[in-house]
Amino acid sequence: MNADVVILGAGPTGCALGTYLRRRGASVTLVEAVERPESVVGESMLPCSSLVFEECGLDMSRYMVKHGAVFCRNGEGVRFDFSEAEAPQWTYAWQVQREVFDLQWREVARQAGCRLVFAKALDVDVDQGRLSTSEGDLFGDRIIDAGGRQMWLSSKLRLRAGDQNLRNSAVGTRYSGVKSVGIDQPGDITICSIPAGWIWIIPFGGGLASVGVVMTPNCALKGTSEERLLGAIAMSPDAQARLDGATRVLPHRGLQDFTATSSTFYGDKFALCGDAATFIDPVFSSGVLLGLHGARGLAAALDGGDLAAWENEYREGASVFRKVIDHWYADDFMTLALVPAQYQKPYIRRGIVSLLAGDVFDPAKKSPRSMADRMPHLAALVRTHGLLPSADGHA
Repeated sequence: MNADVVILGAGPTGCALGTYLRRRGASVTLVEAVERPESVVGESMLPCSSLVFEECGLDMSRYMVKHGAVFCRNGEGVRFDFSEAEAPQWTYAWQVQREVFDLQWREVARQAGCRLVFAKALDVDVDQGRLSTSEGDLFGDRIIDAGGRQMWLSSKLRLRAGDQNLRNSAVGTRYSGVKSVGIDQPGDITICSIPAGWIWIIPFGGGLASVGVVMTPNCALKGTSEERLLGAIAMSPDAQARLDGATRVLPHRGLQDFTATSSTFYGDKFALCGDAATFIDPVFSSGVLLGLHGARGLAAALDGGDLAAWENEYREGASVFRKVIDHWYADDFMTLALVPAQYQKPYIRRGIVSLLAGDVFDPAKKSPRSMADRMPHLAALVRTHGLLPSADGHA
């Protein structure tokens, strides 16, 4: 069975890529192992993903609207609203349940003319353009892995490299009866900092929320998945306030050592996109944004564009998030975020919110890259002086 392009994975990245390629005239086969997506922990979108949603015609009206993010530590909290970003084109995003979101993306891809095959990938010969699956061999001029953080093709081609500085683990589930408290506004994601880790709370509406914890190797939490998540909640008065009386409604899901990248994102007959190319820590919810932006750019690069330039742009955008993730685990992000509002300079909030909105690919937007570079220096000034001593943006 032949196609111009065979894409592994019918999640958001694979379906967006297939949709863009079909619109450019390519024949596309999407290969997906799971016919019915599982009820996974959830996903928090970033405003800058809206470009792809709009271009692909994805109707987001069914999802909880997200106007901002709340960061908490030991009873202190700060809220950032997406309207505070540098020249924002979109001032809100959405909280999505992936088992709904992924099916919606599949329908978009089908309507664009992609063929969907449910099969498990078994082996690959990229030189011959052959993907061996549980339903037989598929052939394409190019094979693209957009199948997620398992990095199946990257591992097969020995391109995958783990991140030795981010060897974290995670446990997630869903709760019902979750509350909004204090500075929360409906739809906000809440991130609660704990020693050597953090808790996420992603609301879906009606008190239902994705809840989980990410732990560094230095985190003191031990035991079963349930014991570690409950232990994390017990460490955080902020999480306790929101989860008081809440009930778990899904089994726990665990992950570990999930941050990795690939030494190259493409070759003569293959390409990698989304989490299958590079996956970084989820603290800033960057995964779907990077995948969708990567899919959009890859479709153009495959249609007479420049694959090397596509990879460079992709890596540069991901590197902005990667820097800020390091700053998060060094406590620089929270040090700046929790500066009292009357001393929190507008350029700091603008840079932080632009990062949280995912505005990392537009070279005209200076504040997100500047904040990613300057955050450790600014945090050091806060620690030294108790607040930022300069009011002109040149602390």
